[in-house]
Amino acid sequence: MITSDRMAQVDENAEGLGVPRKQLMESSGHAVARVVREVADPGDRVVVVAGRGNNGGDAFVTVRFLDEFEVTTLLLGRADAITTDIARENWDALQQAEYDTREVRDSTAVSLPDADVVVDSMLGTGVTGALREPEATAAGAINDADATVVAVDVPSGVDAATR
Repeated sequence: MITSDRMAQVDENAEGLGVPRKQLMESSGHAVARVVREVADPGDRVVVVAGRGNNGGDAFVTVRFLDEFEVTTLLLGRADAITTDIARENWDALQQAEYDTREVRDSTAVSLPDADVVVDSMLGTGVTGALREPEATAAGAINDADATVVAVDVPSGVDAATR
């Protein structure tokens, strides 16, 4: 697993080489979609549980590459609280294209009983410490789901700074 420090270096190097963040997000989203296709069966129900930062932005891109599946995107929190412009652009693109997107304002509403695959894109490699709400409740729902889980970067709650 890549550590949070190493991931920060990779991001910094990409920026230094002139690779736009938007291109990195497109590449990440496409790669996650490829993994989902590897683990999912045709017609599977995919639920994306997304945070409000760039990790969520990666997942919003992922959704656009999964048209062969029934995909629901759950944004933990309000769309107006999305923290980066690029993530917001990708959320807005999903809404404009009428994908199934939902804002989850009550973490107890995260229910995944019918999911075959869950994409965990709540938090990225830079997060440390115990999960807070609404991510803690959502992580519990993901763990309790009878579904294959694909994590963007690292599973939420795993400290990428540890070895």
